[in-house]
Amino acid sequence: MYMRPKRAPLSPLSERRTVLGVGGVAVDILATVDSYPNPDDKIRSTSLKVQGGGNAGNALTCAVRLGLNARLISKIADDAQGRGILEELQSDSVDTSFPVVSKDGNSPFTYIIVDNETKTRTCIHTPGFPPMIPDDLSKSNLSAALDGVRLLYSDVRLHETAIVIA
Repeated sequence: MYMRPKRAPLSPLSERRTVLGVGGVAVDILATVDSYPNPDDKIRSTSLKVQGGGNAGNALTCAVRLGLNARLISKIADDAQGRGILEELQSDSVDTSFPVVSKDGNSPFTYIIVDNETKTRTCIHTPGFPPMIPDDLSKSNLSAALDGVRLLYSDVRLHETAIVIA
């Protein structure tokens, strides 16, 4: 019989362990299919799930679950998808005080076709518009976002903004 070695309990993480994520967030629409369709086929999905996504959003959600404080810099539109993205991140305890919200445009979303037969997935990404640029963040907001940050995560989707922040 295998017995795991006893481990000391994890010590509580300091209040100052904050990771700042700079990059993409999105709504992911996952459709699972028995097998990937051929051109011009019409098939039915076996399941459908709508959830938050994007590399920065996923990384920060994981960071929170590992006990870190997480803060986001990204850009979304003032639309239903953007509000849903922020609500889901907030429910996961990600600090969403700093995303730039565009009054016009659209928030990013990704269609993901999950193929049960080959155990693969195909992602069709629709970027948000307008894209984030470094001037979208005021110096005072940037300074506040960086307060207490000990780790910076960038998925390079917003590379110009990430370079300014780094």
